[in-house]
Amino acid sequence: MNTQKGFVAAFKDFWFRAGDFRGSSTRGQYWWIFLIDLLLGVVLGIAVGVLTVATLAGVGSSGTRSPLQFMGSAAGIPFIVALGIFLFQGLPMLTLSIRRYQDAGVTPWLLLLTWLAPALITSLSGRNVAALIIASILYLIGFIIIPLLPTRHPEPQWSTRPNEDGQKASMLSAIPDFFRRGGVFSGRSSRSQYWWIILWSVIIGLGGFILMMIGSIFFLVLGSHPGRMDVDLSGYYAFRSIFVWLASLVYLPSLTLVIRRFRDAEINPWWYGVLTLLQVVVSVGLILSKQYAASWIATAVILVIEVIITALPTKQTAHI
Repeated sequence: MNTQKGFVAAFKDFWFRAGDFRGSSTRGQYWWIFLIDLLLGVVLGIAVGVLTVATLAGVGSSGTRSPLQFMGSAAGIPFIVALGIFLFQGLPMLTLSIRRYQDAGVTPWLLLLTWLAPALITSLSGRNVAALIIASILYLIGFIIIPLLPTRHPEPQWSTRPNEDGQKASMLSAIPDFFRRGGVFSGRSSRSQYWWIILWSVIIGLGGFILMMIGSIFFLVLGSHPGRMDVDLSGYYAFRSIFVWLASLVYLPSLTLVIRRFRDAEINPWWYGVLTLLQVVVSVGLILSKQYAASWIATAVILVIEVIITALPTKQTAHI
């Protein structure tokens, strides 16, 4: 158990305990991460604003850029970085908050009221001032007041660390293994542990996409004004943000799962980093040159390579 204190210890604790739902975390472990995210948010927000103005000024009267070209410009870089940081922090931030609540003697189920309820209120209320005030108060309680409560465990408590050996998994047992080992970069994962998660991702992804489309149509209709061309999109964007947050819960566990699957097939996990970097560089380059079809083809080729590697049998018979 890591009993060290300070920024470095809190940073390591944040990522490596992403799958720890039952332990405890001190106020210091929570507020170091809060401070880091706050500073990063300010810096990246300023960068996005400044570079957006510069990009729009550079376009001038020569025409408008497509959204893909804009995201590939200098203005899109800090936005993509901020989005990446947010997506990979989904699960570790949730489990950190759960551990902080538990350490403060507050039931983690209260997160439904202090996290989820404000998001739903914002989605359904649009620009209603009273509803936005209520949502802000709930966010304040959830993110500030409760985490400020005194710690009950000066030395943070860990729950039982998950088994790092790759094992056979059923369709149902693969899910808790996926989340419990969300911050475990070491060890191995068998083919069943990997491919059951892929199947679940497809099923849930399709269901979520259908639900998001239905909800989006509902909010666009709800936000429309009879006889006017403008549409109140505040509820629509708040609704979409809920799905983005839900998606963020699987980014880090997915990364660690692929790393363990590569290792289980005795392929150096760094090759996954090389393939990912290659995919990003090639895709951005082709998009900026407006070769969209070639970008999809290159992405598909790299994806096929990853599928072949993750389909390889485990090299240690004890884990099959």
